[in-house]
Amino acid sequence: MFVDRATIKVQGGKGGDGAIHFRREKFVSHGGPDGGKGGDGGNVFLRASEQKKTLYDVSLRPFYQASSGENGAGKNKSGARGEDVVIEVPVGTQVFDLKTGELLADLVYAGMEVLVARGGKGGRGNASFASSLNRAPRVAERGEEGETREILLELKLIADVGLTGLPNAGKSTLHSVVSDAKPRIASFPFSTLSPTLGVVAHREEKFVMVDIPGIIEGASQGAGLGLDFLRHVERVKLLLCLVDLSGDSPWDDFSVLRREFAQYGHALTEKPFLVVGTKLDVTGAKEKWEHFRAVMAQNHLEGMAISAVTGEGVSELLDMVLVKLRELKEEPKIEISAVATARKVRERTLYRFNSQYLLRLIEEIGLEQTRDETLLNLRLRESGFLQYFRVIKPESEVEIGERVFIWDGKGLRLKKDDESERVNGEK
Repeated sequence: MFVDRATIKVQGGKGGDGAIHFRREKFVSHGGPDGGKGGDGGNVFLRASEQKKTLYDVSLRPFYQASSGENGAGKNKSGARGEDVVIEVPVGTQVFDLKTGELLADLVYAGMEVLVARGGKGGRGNASFASSLNRAPRVAERGEEGETREILLELKLIADVGLTGLPNAGKSTLHSVVSDAKPRIASFPFSTLSPTLGVVAHREEKFVMVDIPGIIEGASQGAGLGLDFLRHVERVKLLLCLVDLSGDSPWDDFSVLRREFAQYGHALTEKPFLVVGTKLDVTGAKEKWEHFRAVMAQNHLEGMAISAVTGEGVSELLDMVLVKLRELKEEPKIEISAVATARKVRERTLYRFNSQYLLRLIEEIGLEQTRDETLLNLRLRESGFLQYFRVIKPESEVEIGERVFIWDGKGLRLKKDDESERVNGEK
């Protein structure tokens, strides 16, 4: 089942209590305090995974809680740290605080993780309170409670090409012909009830295509399931606006679609697009296409007519799509406005990147010895990887392997030792 929105509650683990204990050994009559510190509670992370295509699994479990840290013990033994909980979500998931509506994270890269609930700090044992004035303290701290938060998850599919159009425009038929997707196809409107991803292989190149369910007039105002569907159009690089040539007025149908894009906002009308006339095999369709093409030329629009049933024009359309994608490849920007700027260091959002490429890059440039952040950011920019950091709020912490960086909105810098403690606790 395709689910693109889910609300869950997350809670970090409770920190372990500090111990009240005194050294007890033979021939030592007045042993000092040796109560150890409690372990920190586990954290709750969200991780973007390419294996996940829907939020269905996440929605089945409304509450996630990390384990508590263990209590401290005698002989200055600190309690073990609680285990982290990592929730896997699809790539393209946005994370919102349900109470404030704040955008916490935008997980646009596989392996990207964000901390959504911190574990509580472990309490200090009585050994930490010993002083020259109080050599036998009988006091210890209780561990802090873990952070609790309700979050809203919204999935916005990331694809190269999006198929859009009014219901029954032939989107699913075209998708099934050119890609490995197996959408539901029927002769009635709304046979497709959820977006479907597929991989298109053409002339030794591949790209990802998404079939967006039919958009009806008033969709931008919530008619039908329009708002749910239009959300998935936001992140495609190129739109194919399919128009049924067997209909009464192809231009009117196209105008309805573009009007809904304009009213929905989010710069949908600024996205590159091609107009695709469909069902060219139907009687009278070619005559309608000639008239439609003339109107398109007057409005400086590009497009072509096809028949997914007979295959006429399909290969030529894919050629045109590849040309467009090559033109767009140079600037694959994902624009997300930063909701928050710098906060207290203790409240920084923590991201983790599980990426062998990043680990190898840091090793290659010898970052530990040279601390050459300029070279690191240059290599990230050249590889196109820097775009994935641009959706992170400035002053967030980024953990790559054992190293912690600060993202300043333009690049990464190594976190200095005096920039407070790490927000995810001791390791």
